[in-house]
Order: sequence, then structure tokens, then C-alpha cells
Amino acid sequence: MKGFSEEWNEIYGNNLQLTSWPWSDLISLVYRYCDSVISRKGAVFELGCGSGPNIPFIRSLGMSYYGVEGSRAVVEGIHQKFPELKEKVTTGDFTSIDQFKSLPNIDIIIDRAAVTHNDLSSIKRTLEYGYNALNSGGYFIGVDWFSTKHDDFKMGVSGGDKYTRTNIRSGQFTGVGCVHFSDEKHLRNIFVNFDIISLEEKVIINYATKNKHQFSSWNIVARKK
Repeated sequence: MKGFSEEWNEIYGNNLQLTSWPWSDLISLVYRYCDSVISRKGAVFELGCGSGPNIPFIRSLGMSYYGVEGSRAVVEGIHQKFPELKEKVTTGDFTSIDQFKSLPNIDIIIDRAAVTHNDLSSIKRTLEYGYNALNSGGYFIGVDWFSTKHDDFKMGVSGGDKYTRTNIRSGQFTGVGCVHFSDEKHLRNIFVNFDIISLEEKVIINYATKNKHQFSSWNIVARKK
């Protein structure tokens, strides 16, 4: 399966899921674990950067920002807002080696709930390319990789492996294509080449809904050995 599905073009075209603020979990994890590479003033590469909400935060660290996003329209919007990033933020599929070939040495790879919208083989491939692109001691930070404790793990149909669901027809994953859910053992297996520095699982129950919907996801910080 491709790393970017056409469903997201429609979602973005309808001005849905286009956030404009940096993710607080990402900010906390970068400051908590990445001091050693922030001081290098090196480079950050974001997988599935969306409309670029994390760009101002990364630039505030004095680090160079690179990003890849599957939606051409969204990337054009980033170029209008940040014209100096025209050659650094590209349209493409981050599960392809082509997106990593022209990068400089990278100190931090960040991902907020983008890689987890793929099947297992695509995720493993992305992590392999990311590992090779990182400097020694560099970090991969994943925010909101969905957990098998998420209520929606029971929905839809199999997406080719036991952790991937697709064709979910209600809730937050309606019409988004693949959604990959993980438990602790599974995450440790797919990050086997990294040293896992932090692995946190969030469980949020929405008591405002009649069914008390449970959202659950993982935040992970992994370092290149």
C-alpha cells in the first residue's frame, strides 16, 4: 500500500484535519530527550507534515526543517507561507526511499500520526529508511501511534495484517484508508534496530459520549544505536 492515500487529498481539500498549532506532546518530547542534538543546530525531517503546524517550533530551536507530505495542495500552501522552504518541503510518499535520498544528515525525525496510517510492511520500510538517514545518536519521535486499546481497533476490516484496519465507516477514522494499531510488544518488534528511550501509552475516555469512547495511542522516542 502507498504511504499516502487519495482519501487524504479529499480530507484536506475539505479543510479537515488541517491544524495550525504545534503538537504539545511533540514539544515536550523534543525538549525532554533531544538536548544533545538540539545543540548541534542540525536538521529535522518530518514525515507527513500536513499543513506545517510544527514548522515554527522546529525553526525556533535553530534547526533546519525538512518535510514530506502526500498532498500537493497542502505543500503548495506551506510554500506560500514559508517560501524559503520551497526546496525543503516536498510532495511525496515517505514510504519510498526516494524521499530520503536528497536529505542532509538528519538529527531528528518527527512524525505525528502519519506513519501509523499505513500497513505493517510500509511502516517497517519507512523506519528502515529513517534509521539510515539519521546521524549516529539521532532520534525518531513518534506521537499518537494508535494503540490496540483504541475502541476503533475493533472496526473496519483487515488491512493485510492483524494490526491494520481499513474501511472504517464511523468515528475519527472514517474515510482515511489504513489505520495501524500497536501494542507494546509489536512496537518493540518494529523498532528493534533502535534503542527505545521512552514509550508511553495514553488512554483517554470521553465521558461526553453515550458509549464513553476510548481513545488510546503511543508516544515513542527511539535513538539510533
